[in-house]
Amino acid sequence: MEHLNEFNQELLADIREESAVSGLDAQDLAFERMCSTLEAEGELETSDRIKYRGAASGKTLRIDGHGGDPRDAEGILSVVVCELFEDDAPVSVNAADVKKLFGHLINFVAACRRREFRDQLPLGTPEFGTATMIAEAWPAVSKVKLILVTNGAYNARTDAVLAGKIDDIPVTYNIWDLGRLHRV
Repeated sequence: MEHLNEFNQELLADIREESAVSGLDAQDLAFERMCSTLEAEGELETSDRIKYRGAASGKTLRIDGHGGDPRDAEGILSVVVCELFEDDAPVSVNAADVKKLFGHLINFVAACRRREFRDQLPLGTPEFGTATMIAEAWPAVSKVKLILVTNGAYNARTDAVLAGKIDDIPVTYNIWDLGRLHRV
């Protein structure tokens, strides 16, 4: 556990230092850093930052990024939620926390398929572009992959688990927590 504490402290120190020098948001830097690991490991082809939080039809929506157009990724729509904890000691993340985060991500994907949701997004924003891409690419989607990247310590060991379906399209989830990031 001590090596995870050290890894987390080094990660946070690097992010804080880069944020101070560049003026960029720590959450954005964490997303870029953790998703670059996913790209190197073949989990994502690319990682595009979005950072959208909102509500539609009484549901909470959230997305922090995606893995590009599913039409260029064998029909796989990869969507990402990134959770950065500022604590020096790794924060424990449980199954209920993960289920909630992935629920917000699923809500975003489902909302993107509705024109009324897309029409209320500001033109030219990353969330508008992503929502439009998801809606237009949906006929080519064969799988939705939900990905959590976090410097938290997930206390269950599950990965690439079938999490249900959206209109007969299988949905899986993958968790890249501090321990998994440290191992690679």
